[in-house]
This record gives sequence, structure tokens and C-alpha cells, in this order.
Amino acid sequence: MLVMTACERPHRRQAGLTLLELITVVAILALLMGVAVPSMHEMLDRNRLKAAAQAVAEDLQWARSEAIKRNRPIALSLHPSTWCYGVTLASDLGCDCRGDQDAPNGCELKRVSGTDYPGIRLSATFDRTTFEPRRATARNGSLSLQSSRGAAIKVILSRLGRVRLCSPNDTLPGYGDC
Repeated sequence: MLVMTACERPHRRQAGLTLLELITVVAILALLMGVAVPSMHEMLDRNRLKAAAQAVAEDLQWARSEAIKRNRPIALSLHPSTWCYGVTLASDLGCDCRGDQDAPNGCELKRVSGTDYPGIRLSATFDRTTFEPRRATARNGSLSLQSSRGAAIKVILSRLGRVRLCSPNDTLPGYGDC
């Protein structure tokens, strides 16, 4: 029987990566991440802005339909400084959306906080609007939502109670210019 020593065995090449190949792959991945991460943050910011605008628009439309359904005026009270709003049966008191969720505040139908949309600022031309049940009309005005990166969406409420979304500086695809 023939016994071979370690030096005499035939040399087999091991499969694997060289250090140079590994460094090249890591460099390419770092470059791709450097490009992708800012784009991802911008996309998340844009999606947060769109979600906030959709929520406000849907709640305005919901308040209008509730006024018709209940045959009673429905009010939406807005606090842009704290980024919240509440929907209630219309009364002289309105509702205060600020403060503790469990505290009585008059927002018996709905209460929404802007904490669900971090980085989004809200401003409005009104602090309260009331939907009348007969014609479903409301006090017209607009709400502007802006992301931390400058993109903006405007929610416009017409005198007839109709709601539409637009982009004031035409920065968001899919939304017409205001």
C-alpha cells in the first residue's frame, strides 16, 4: 500500500473568494446603499404625506355623509398647532382634540392625532367647519400638509362640501397643480 505524505498529495484549489474580490463586493454594496438610503427616506416621507392628506380628505367626506345620514349638522374642529382634529355633532362648544384620549372633550364621533404622521406639518385657513345636512354644504377653505423635505399637498373643501387634493408646487406625481 502506498501512503502519501501531505507534501506529496496532489494540490486541489479551494473554492472561495480572495480578499480583493471581497473588498470589491463590499465597496459596490456601500456605493449602492449610499444611493438607495436617501431615496428610501424620501419615498417614506412622501408616502407619509400622502397618507395624512388622504386621511384628512376621507374624514371630511365622511363628516359630510354623516351630516346627511343623521340629518344633523356635523362639525370638524381643527387644531393645526398640535396637528389634530375631531368630528362631533355640531354645537357651539365644538370639540377639543388635544389632550388625553380618555378625557371628555366633546369629540364624540371621531378624533385624529397627527402623531401617526411624524414629520408632517399642518396649516389651515379655518379652525372649524360645519356640514349642513340639507345641502351638505360646508364652510369652504383649505388645509395644507407639508413634509419635512418640502413636498406639499393641499386638501381643498369647497362651499358645496366637495373635497379635492392637489399639489401646490407640483412636487407630487399623481396630484394636479393647485
